[in-house]
Amino acid sequence: MTDPSEIVVPENWICLGKVADAHGIQGELKLQSYTQDPRQIGAYGPLKLIGCADVLTIIKLRAQKGDLLVARIKEVVDRDTAELLRGQLLYVEKTKLPKIQDDDDVYVSDLEGLSLYNTNEKKLGSVERVHNFGAGDILELVLDGHKETIMVPFLKAWVLKVNIEEKNLVIDQVYLDEFLKPFKQSDEKWTESKKGKK
Repeated sequence: MTDPSEIVVPENWICLGKVADAHGIQGELKLQSYTQDPRQIGAYGPLKLIGCADVLTIIKLRAQKGDLLVARIKEVVDRDTAELLRGQLLYVEKTKLPKIQDDDDVYVSDLEGLSLYNTNEKKLGSVERVHNFGAGDILELVLDGHKETIMVPFLKAWVLKVNIEEKNLVIDQVYLDEFLKPFKQSDEKWTESKKGKK
């Protein structure tokens, strides 16, 4: 099984969730769903695994807690197989998902790679990745002049506009400036700052 940290995801694939753990002795899986309605994780056909030809077909699904679900999978019949799947990300082809009708909605995968601007149309950097650790979507940003990426919440108060067609989003500069205060910008500036305190 492929290490999830080493996978190369095909451009037209969307991650709907991941296998959190095995459950019980009959091959059931605990799934963490990334879909708005957690139960929709199984609504678009078999889930694909990167790095192998296997798919997972959900035949029964029940809620456990929060966005965690317990799934009975057609292709998994024992706990040993279920444990091999722990940590695997689950995908479908983007063409299987419904088209977005609301202008305020986006697929989070479409945010990755977008250029980042402030309201004065100054380019600030780009969106490296989108994460979800259980409390909402988080944008990992690469900012000009900053060596390390930073993570900010994907909230309307922060992100004022998203334009997928033009491949950019606009962020509130006031929020960003406050957030960046504890961050160093570059090795040179950080070194000078430390020297100045001696």
